Amino acid sequence: MYKCSAKAQFVLDQVKSRCQSDTQTENKWKGRSGNYMFIMGRENPDGMATGVVHKFAPDGVQHKLAGSFKILADGIITRFTGLSKADWNNMMSKAEAEYKTSIEETTATDNETAQEKVAV
Repeated sequence: MYKCSAKAQFVLDQVKSRCQSDTQTENKWKGRSGNYMFIMGRENPDGMATGVVHKFAPDGVQHKLAGSFKILADGIITRFTGLSKADWNNMMSKAEAEYKTSIEETTATDNETAQEKVAV
């Protein structure tokens, strides 16, 4: 499994969700000007998620390099070839909401555990 920061992973999960709804795969989607596929790159020590984007030829089999993507450790998409800025903003806002929900759940669970351990 690819390792990146929690916020970058939540954004990546939103991209995968888009792929699932478009093509029932985890890395292919339908863009405005064709069909695309992303391929994860090397892991980054600073928590970024990076990789390349390929665009499919009209035959649907062949594909060639179209660009790249970069999701910063704080969950900000700085580039993602084949996705519109509106898609970026939508994915980042949903990911941020999921991140906040997961943090609140973790904090609530930690507080409950701490209360159980308090000696009376």
